[in-house]
Amino acid sequence: MSNFESHVQEYLGSQRPCLISDAMKYAMEGGKRFRPRVIFALLKGMGIDESKGYDAALALELIQTYSLIHDDLPAMDNDDFRRGKPSLHKAFREDIAILTGDQLLTNAFRVIAESDSYDAKCKVNIIKALSTYAGSDGMIYGQLLDVTSDNQNIDAEKLDVIQDNKTGGLFKIACLIPMYIAGREEEDCFIRMGSLIGKIFQNQDDLFDVIKSEKEMGKSLSDARNEKGSALSVYSLDELKQLIEDQFNELDALLNDIDIDKTYISELLQALKNR
Repeated sequence: MSNFESHVQEYLGSQRPCLISDAMKYAMEGGKRFRPRVIFALLKGMGIDESKGYDAALALELIQTYSLIHDDLPAMDNDDFRRGKPSLHKAFREDIAILTGDQLLTNAFRVIAESDSYDAKCKVNIIKALSTYAGSDGMIYGQLLDVTSDNQNIDAEKLDVIQDNKTGGLFKIACLIPMYIAGREEEDCFIRMGSLIGKIFQNQDDLFDVIKSEKEMGKSLSDARNEKGSALSVYSLDELKQLIEDQFNELDALLNDIDIDKTYISELLQALKNR
């Protein structure tokens, strides 16, 4: 990961010097890079050096960071704290935060278009996955359902759809990218893997919202304050813990059917289980 982090910093340092590039650097600091780690684990499981995924992982991390910046805005979750420091709109003003998010999203597609790591077919597939699962067939649709739901009008079925799109969307991309880089035919199991990882990740976050502090999480815990629907609007604490365990078991079963070396992704999923 240190080499990938150097790749990220080199990219950020190549941007035109201005307030937006300063804000991009600020927003990108402190990320866990979990989605890139999924890409690298799957690539290594396919016998491909993780560096082959650096540009695609960078593009995905740009989109992830843009989504967090916009999520934190007063019109959305109105959160003041992200990645262990003031949210971007608190540190740089709201207008700069909006423009920075726009720049990150736009730049993600340029990163892939200009990459020397992928052939034309692979680039088209990655760009299609980014635009599909970060858009109205993924994250944006999930965010729409999320902002229009409160803890009184959400049930298990709607929660599942929100998680499959809002959080699962970018994880689906992370699972599809290695498949495209490897030149494999599209396999639905990679989409299902991304969906499950996203649901686990979101259920854990909803659980941590009530059992961990803002300092431990490094971000504002605003769902309760905003009366937003979450997993704990539907399940008790014990039920949610059991659901997470069941989803990990389902993910293990799915992995058994995928033709890769499971060592690296299994290690990463164990880290997810222990986070």
